Amino acid sequence: MRKVILALIILMFIVSTVHGEKIGVLPDLMRPGSIEVTKDRLYAVEGAAFYVYSLKDLHLITKFGKEGEGPGELKVVPIFPNSVRVVNNNIITEGFSKLLFFSKGFKLLKELKKKGMIFQIIPVGENFVGTKFSPTGKNKNLKLSLLLINAKMDVIKELCTQEIKKKDKEIIMVVDSLHFSVYKDKIYIEKSDKGFLIEILDSNGNKLYEIKKSFPLQEVTGKYKEEIMEHLKMDSLIQMVSKTVGGWENFKKKSSFNCPEAFPHIQDIIVTNDKIYISTYERKENKEKYIIMDLNGNLVGTPYLQVPRKAPYSVRVLGLDNRLFGIANNKYYYLYENEDEEEWELHAEEIK
Repeated sequence: MRKVILALIILMFIVSTVHGEKIGVLPDLMRPGSIEVTKDRLYAVEGAAFYVYSLKDLHLITKFGKEGEGPGELKVVPIFPNSVRVVNNNIITEGFSKLLFFSKGFKLLKELKKKGMIFQIIPVGENFVGTKFSPTGKNKNLKLSLLLINAKMDVIKELCTQEIKKKDKEIIMVVDSLHFSVYKDKIYIEKSDKGFLIEILDSNGNKLYEIKKSFPLQEVTGKYKEEIMEHLKMDSLIQMVSKTVGGWENFKKKSSFNCPEAFPHIQDIIVTNDKIYISTYERKENKEKYIIMDLNGNLVGTPYLQVPRKAPYSVRVLGLDNRLFGIANNKYYYLYENEDEEEWELHAEEIK
């Protein structure tokens, strides 16, 4: 009997180590695009539908949102998935062509129509900040621009740019996109194309200070390359293009795959709870290394957290923050797809 109990304890430890603590099951979700986690709620996005759960017991509080182009509706564009953010007690849903603002009681307050290809529009002070995508050059390189925008969605000024250069028919396997985070009316921009560098701006786009560190780069190994190729193969946009040339194998033959020797210094940035959370590409088994700092750049910790299910390749190229994980209550929450049971589960790990 003691051996059975010991075996169960060991099994529970292994499961919690591999997948963290299981909070519960989310039976309503089929193909979630992203989640947002707050102190007491979990928001999940699926197409134009938004599910709101109690974080404590995953009780479904409400479901709202409708596909369409009318008032209070959002279009569904696969390459530009819809998203949700909670800012200053308002719930902001973002679609391809507009933003919808809801109260915490889910009453529609207002709509803002976008002007141009600008996404990830987040309030900062009396303004907004967002990312614009535009092709440049004969090879159609992608230019990412971070813009300061007013309440009428007019551009006030460009805060920074980053260009993704490529040759004709070239697929960049590891893309160093532009990521940013807004916290307490400050803009935190990671500039990993220049090393481990973070710039902090005020709500008017004026530079306050920067954080610069020296960390070794992570090598892109053969195992990583295989994983990246699998992500490319499963990407909806690449699948669409592959069909026009006779399938994935023909697409591979007709394309040139560019893979760097090392990953960028920074994979993603989240600023919350008075801390800066930087995810890197360094791994130990199925966990990724995080570099956690206070708001002045002082090192707080370097935990390894569960590798989450990644957003589609085309979404990550554009630097969109459609994450299937979130940080709140000093915990790392993430969605786990239980393929055996065909259901989505919410798991959590203490950040130590």
